[in-house]
Amino acid sequence: MNSVFKEHTFPKYNGADVMKSQMNGLDDPTLRDFTLLDMSALMKDEFKEEWFEEEFIRSFLNATMELAKAGRTAVDKPGMYVFYMHSYALPVLYLARHCMELSIKRATRKCGFEPKKIHGLKELWDSLVSRFPRQRNREDRRVIKNMGNFVAAIASVDNNGISLRYPKNKSGSFTQDRTLFVNGEQAASYLEMFVSQLELVDFDSIKQG
Repeated sequence: MNSVFKEHTFPKYNGADVMKSQMNGLDDPTLRDFTLLDMSALMKDEFKEEWFEEEFIRSFLNATMELAKAGRTAVDKPGMYVFYMHSYALPVLYLARHCMELSIKRATRKCGFEPKKIHGLKELWDSLVSRFPRQRNREDRRVIKNMGNFVAAIASVDNNGISLRYPKNKSGSFTQDRTLFVNGEQAASYLEMFVSQLELVDFDSIKQG
């Protein structure tokens, strides 16, 4: 009988090695091998929405920053530059783009509006900015413009969360068929400032307006 595989390398799956619904207290000898998926699940129901949004955004931000560091370490070797066939830049930008989408939607909710049920980064950003007061001081205009430039740059690579996830789109075209060098750490730095800046929106003032 013909075999499906040339070799059989996948081991017997033991679910407890990967995920557990609970640990045997703080003295559990396997505790250090596991990470709690999200602290928000432990919160009271009335606080969960706020906690979950915050935790998802911060988790994607942290992952973006760490992966960006790993990507630089991988290519920046003493006396040489290494081209990797398996790019760190793809997941770095994907995580950054998704974090931006979550942050914009959260800011829209905190402004007192339900965000559009779409994934388009530029559309979500434009919708959020439209909620801001039309009369803006010079610094507001400067910051909003620069944040918008960052949104536009990431959206030019992947506006809808598809082009960094799949090598081909629905029409069969390659999604990233171009030469593009990405400074992952700089992208992560801008992402961190983008998230922080949105947290500094005067939401109470916008709601009252």
